[in-house]
Amino acid sequence: MINNKHKFIFLHIGKCAGSSIKSALNSSCEGCEYSNGHPTLDFLYSKILPTHSPSDYFKFSVTRNPWDRVVSLYHHMTTVTKRWPNNPEKRKIQFNGTFEEFVNKTTYVNTDYFELDYIIRYESLQHDFNIVCDRLNIKQIKLPCIDYDTGRPARNYQSYYNAKLQQIVAEKYAKDIEMFKYKFEVKKC
Repeated sequence: MINNKHKFIFLHIGKCAGSSIKSALNSSCEGCEYSNGHPTLDFLYSKILPTHSPSDYFKFSVTRNPWDRVVSLYHHMTTVTKRWPNNPEKRKIQFNGTFEEFVNKTTYVNTDYFELDYIIRYESLQHDFNIVCDRLNIKQIKLPCIDYDTGRPARNYQSYYNAKLQQIVAEKYAKDIEMFKYKFEVKKC
């Protein structure tokens, strides 16, 4: 998402509340432009007005605990054609396998966080989004909960993992884990 009027760029990383953020910003900021899917920062830079440069824009995104994000992505990808049955593009990304197969096949998409001015943490979503609103000089907005009805059971992400799967995600997302100090925390009953 880019807004040339308010000079901001939101880099939408999948399964990190991006649809909620885009909805909230669209409702309060005139001039938001969308792209389908999850465009790269370079693509969003190409939408900047010729009289401006990327340094004129406030660039932000969201990060999420990788182990939780992979569980969310799994449920998203296994139910995509149920939610969009008439969309042939969604059939191409449908995943029909186990969680273990998904973890083994999923590739990490590298995000260059260093080009961003601010990174919202999913775990403190509303608080951090309020900081973005303040930075953009717009009224703080309560983020809507956009539920894609993926059928994700109400259980901890930890319950999906054995030691091997936990390590695979740790290796694929090592950069995020190190940068944001994420841990695979075991919930105690």
